[in-house]
Amino acid sequence: HRQRVKVWLLGEDARRSPENLRQLEICRRLAIELAPIPAQGFDAQLAPATVIVDALFGVGLSREISGPWAEAIETANAHPAFKVAVDIPSGIHSDTGAILGLALKADLTVTYAYPKWGHLLDPALDHIGRLEIVDIGIPPHYASDLPERLITPALVRGWLPGPRPRAVHKGGMGRLGIVAGAMGMSGAARMAAEAALQTGPGLVFLFVPASIQDQLAVALPEVQVVPLPEVAGQLGPAALEILCRRLADMDALLIGPGLGRNPSVSELLAALLPRLELPLVLDADALYHLAEQPRPFRHPVILTPHPGELARLLHCRGAEIQADRVPAAREAAAALNAVTLLKGARSLVATPDGEIYFNPSGNPGMARGGMGDVLAGLVAGLLAQGLAPAPAAGLACYWHGHAGDRVVAHLPEAALTVQRLLAALPEAWASLASHS
Repeated sequence: HRQRVKVWLLGEDARRSPENLRQLEICRRLAIELAPIPAQGFDAQLAPATVIVDALFGVGLSREISGPWAEAIETANAHPAFKVAVDIPSGIHSDTGAILGLALKADLTVTYAYPKWGHLLDPALDHIGRLEIVDIGIPPHYASDLPERLITPALVRGWLPGPRPRAVHKGGMGRLGIVAGAMGMSGAARMAAEAALQTGPGLVFLFVPASIQDQLAVALPEVQVVPLPEVAGQLGPAALEILCRRLADMDALLIGPGLGRNPSVSELLAALLPRLELPLVLDADALYHLAEQPRPFRHPVILTPHPGELARLLHCRGAEIQADRVPAAREAAAALNAVTLLKGARSLVATPDGEIYFNPSGNPGMARGGMGDVLAGLVAGLLAQGLAPAPAAGLACYWHGHAGDRVVAHLPEAALTVQRLLAALPEAWASLASHS
């Protein structure tokens, strides 16, 4: 395109690989200017640049960056030019997303064939910019057996429920139970139920402490809100037999949003969970109580922890989870025999047999109270309609983030409230289905 290109080099020619030397020879034949990065004054020499392309290090980097390489990256980061990273920004560990001392902050990262874990994991996200995955001719079947996959629109389309039969009735579209809410936390139960309704189950039952039943029944006319015995505003063991009778007819169950952490709740769940055999989603406070007596499940279960909740389940610190999210999610999924949806800036879904699905949708505006309640409701609603646990978690995760992205396409991220996200869910679903 008749752009003036100059290639700045670091390192000695004697230490370059044959492939690197071959590419330098091609540059010379094309009359592309080559120059060593100077020990001093590089910022002044780089000043005319309008685009900076980072190709210092590739995906094999595993040591911390220092010396002239660190100085070159610092200079590039301070420059106002548009920055493009080749494959992965220099300084990012391609397997964990860790920053190896420092890293280039790219506006655009161009990678080849498939994303690397490091493109999708915190803290690398603030350095990747927009990610472009370029097809270089690798046949798709070469990667068909890999246990890690990116959730794409094509994958989502394969998970979408099929058309409803014309003669279907409400009892045939799934019966979902939700055990949630406490005095002062009725909003979590409401948001989970509102989200579940968006997925299309025929019937939704919300089981709550009797003291908040009236307000939720008024707010949720499409939901059957069932009052249960409570202790100091939270559910207690006296609710056990009522729940067991009512849950016998359910197709799936969500437990946790706003449930509370009183000992009475712990006592109830310790007695209830071993008696359940239906597909189950455990979220929020249910995970808190599960961590007191974790055990493998023998029926379909989805866990939806944030890093702190997963750390409690695995008896470690949240920072350890964030430092190695993929192995942590895999460990929980295998240990508890449950699909694990680890929430975060790039949520991921781990299955008990080791598969990982990375979710690319969503944005920082979704870092807001109540978003997890909505996600849990979406997962449970899809599960109640017959989706298997991994597709239910993956589809809900992508849909949730996609709706958030549609909102911030015309509003600031700070304006992405839970109510705006809920309102965006139907059109977001339609946009996914329209490509089917």
